[in-house]
Amino acid sequence: MHNSHSIYLDNNTTTRPSEQAVAKMLPFLTERWGVASAPHQVGQQLFPAIDEALRGIYALLGAKEQDTVLFTSSAAEGVNHVILSTYFDVTVHTGKNQYITSAIDEAPAIMAMGRLEQLSCLGKMVPADKYGRITAQAIADMLTPRTALVSLSWANGLTGVVNPIIEIAELCQERGVRLHLDVSHALGKLFTDWEEVPAQFMTFNGDSFHAPSGTGGLYIRSDVRCSPFILGGSEQAGQRAGSFSVAGLVALGQAAREALDARDLICTEVARLRSKFENDLIALLPDVVVFFRDQERLPNCTAMAFPGVANEALLYLLNRKGVYASIGGGTFQQIGLVLAACGVEEVLAHSAISFSLSRETTEDDIDRAVGIIVECVKRLRKVSNKWLATDEVSK
Repeated sequence: MHNSHSIYLDNNTTTRPSEQAVAKMLPFLTERWGVASAPHQVGQQLFPAIDEALRGIYALLGAKEQDTVLFTSSAAEGVNHVILSTYFDVTVHTGKNQYITSAIDEAPAIMAMGRLEQLSCLGKMVPADKYGRITAQAIADMLTPRTALVSLSWANGLTGVVNPIIEIAELCQERGVRLHLDVSHALGKLFTDWEEVPAQFMTFNGDSFHAPSGTGGLYIRSDVRCSPFILGGSEQAGQRAGSFSVAGLVALGQAAREALDARDLICTEVARLRSKFENDLIALLPDVVVFFRDQERLPNCTAMAFPGVANEALLYLLNRKGVYASIGGGTFQQIGLVLAACGVEEVLAHSAISFSLSRETTEDDIDRAVGIIVECVKRLRKVSNKWLATDEVSK
C-alpha cells in the first residue's frame, strides 16, 4: 500500500491491524470456521475463544459481567442501534422525542438523528465552546422534559479535545435522560475510572486500536433496555441477529488486551512525541497555530493550522511525499467546519490539518514528518505569494 519510508499520522481514522491480532484470527478463517449458534461440535468448539475475546473487550471497557457487549461491524452500526432502539424503547412509549448530539460530532450520530426526524422527532445540535468542548452547561441549556437521548463522542478525533464526560453523565442521570458515548478515540488513551461507567451505552471502532476494520462494539449497561437493531435470530443474546465473524471477534479481543497494555506508553511516550512534533514545527514555522493546546486532549492527536496555506493543497502535497494526515471526511466532519464551529476564524480554520500518532509512531517518523511539512508549507506559500503578486499586477 505505502512505501517503507511513508509516515502514517492518520491513526484516528484507522490504525494498522496488530500482527498478533491478525495471527489470532487466521485459524478461524481456515480450520475453525463454524458458527457458535450451531448445536454441535463445530459450533461449540468456538466458545472458549469467544469467551476469551469478550473478556479482553470487557476489561478494556471496564464493563461488569452483567453488562452486555455486542460485537458489531463498526461504531457507526452501534450508534444507529442505540438511536433507533431508543426510539422504539423510549419515544414510542413516552412521547419523549428530542435527541441531542453536538455540532462537532461525527456523521453517524448526526445522520441517524436526521432520519428520526421523519418519525416526528427533533434532533438538536449542542454548540461547542471556544475551547473545543461540549460542556454540561451547554447540554443543560438544551435539555427539555422531552429529551430521550444525548449522544456524544468522548473526545473529538480531529482536534483531540476531551469532553467533560463525568459532568455530562451526572447531568443526564439527574434529568433521567439516556446517554450514549462513542469512545472509539478514547479507548486505551485515557485513564478513566470505569468503575461506575457513566453512560448507558458506549460504542467503539476496533480499528481505532489496531483491530482489523469491520470490528466494533456496543456496550449496553445492565439496567437499560435496548431492542435489537438487526432482527432475526438468537445470536448475541438475541440482540444482534446473523452469524458474526468469530475471526473478527477474536482479533478484537486480542487488540483490546494490547490496547490496555499499551495505555501507559500512549499516555507518556506518544504524548511526548506529539509535543515534540508541535514544538519542532513551531520552531521552524513560528506562525503555526496549535489548537486547544491548553485543553485536556487525547495524547496522540494534534490539530494545527498553517496560515496562508489551503489545507487541501497541503494534504495533497504531503500525500505525494508519503506523509499521511487528515482534514476530515469519511465519518468525520471537515476539520475546517469543526474549528469554525468552535469560533476559529474561517480562513485559519481551513488551513488546519489533523495529525494522529499511534504506539507504532517513532521519533524518526516525527523528525522526518517535520522536515517534509516545513518544505511543503514553504513551497505552497511561495506559489501563493507569486499568485498574489501577479494578481496585484493584473488589478
